[in-house]
Amino acid sequence: MANVTLHAHSEGSPATPAHVSVPVLGTTLAVFATISFLLCMLLGFIAPEWGLHRPWLQFYLGLTGFDLRSLALGVLQSIVFGAYAGASIGAIFNVISRRFG
Repeated sequence: MANVTLHAHSEGSPATPAHVSVPVLGTTLAVFATISFLLCMLLGFIAPEWGLHRPWLQFYLGLTGFDLRSLALGVLQSIVFGAYAGASIGAIFNVISRRFG
């Protein structure tokens, strides 16, 4: 974890609030969402009778099935949604950590 530094504090020193790198968390969640989307679509292509790809078709806008347009649109939405979630969570965590940590 390149962006997290752990320090041993003595009893007399004040604790430093935790900090999360917002760009790193946003990128991490964007990559995670994209990989998850691609794996689920691959599984849906291999075993469509299991129906594990249906949540992606429900929650992502404009997906129609296993065509290239849906794949590209799903990857783009995974990147956008993951980055938004990571940036939002990271920013909220940093504010709360500074205020209450």
